Amino acid sequence: MMTKKLWFLPFLALGMIFFIQCSDEPFYSAADDPAEMSALKAGKGGGNGGGGGGGGGGGHTEVIGNNLSFPAIAVDGFGITDLAEETFNVPYTGDNPGLTQAEIDDLELNGPWFPQKTEGNVWQADFTSSAAVDISFIDWGDVIESVNPKLRRPFRLEVTLYAQSTMWGYTMALLEYPSSMDEVQGTNTIPYLPGYATVVSAQPRLVIQFLGNIDHEALVWDEIDRLWMVPGDPPNIPEVTPLSFSTELNVGGKYIYGASKGGWKPVDAGFYRITFYIPSSSGINLRNAEIDNYGADEEAGEESETGAAIPEVDPDNNLTYVDVLVVAGGGGGKR
Repeated sequence: MMTKKLWFLPFLALGMIFFIQCSDEPFYSAADDPAEMSALKAGKGGGNGGGGGGGGGGGHTEVIGNNLSFPAIAVDGFGITDLAEETFNVPYTGDNPGLTQAEIDDLELNGPWFPQKTEGNVWQADFTSSAAVDISFIDWGDVIESVNPKLRRPFRLEVTLYAQSTMWGYTMALLEYPSSMDEVQGTNTIPYLPGYATVVSAQPRLVIQFLGNIDHEALVWDEIDRLWMVPGDPPNIPEVTPLSFSTELNVGGKYIYGASKGGWKPVDAGFYRITFYIPSSSGINLRNAEIDNYGADEEAGEESETGAAIPEVDPDNNLTYVDVLVVAGGGGGKR
């Protein structure tokens, strides 16, 4: 499957764009003219930003934590607390461990940078609340599409929902240790218009079922039990793997859905079906959604996934799923 490159920004004429790539998260600089962008920032939000969106779901409440950097649409009463004041008091002064010299040079050219999870650095991208949202595309984490899970090893599961938007976000970049538990990101305070917002709700769910020797084509979604099954008397229901899965505000300042407690650790080799579904009570609709990869690096000229697994969308059942092959050792491509 070809992955579309969703890197277009509507305000491209305002200035040059540079890319800093990390795992599956790209980060953009909005313009070369901070004064011009500061003027734009003065109108940031308009009729699209602000508003908490009711109770439930948590949101941005920690004093020292990740700040919201990418626009968000809260659905189903998910709460995002409106920030009273933004402060950028502590610039990054480290040595950028884990980055190349070219990446460090780009940071120096476009700084200063203000790191996440730092007392005195508080910011918030635009957000809004909505009763219902049609999803434009679904981005499964790159590792799911490119790497076969290994037996008894942690495997990161992430899903991000995107909808078209005219809200502003903050330019973010990697500062330290990319693609690791110690990864640090920060902003240079320059806003930009990504053209999309992530959609966040406490209602979406994820279920993992071990397929074993079951014919994948025979599986039917049971709307009542919210599981895949093979019809019969009795029906054949693939075994469910328990997993903690919820919304999170990641280090890039983006709301995603992710597996906690170190991710998923499969205990049997073979095929599993991972299903991300939207309950009927939710205002999130996948009927026009596609599988896509946000912000793949156009300059690299390469696809971000190698085809170990190919996610699908089932619009009739308001869900998306992917069949992955758990292997005992290394390697293995798609079936």
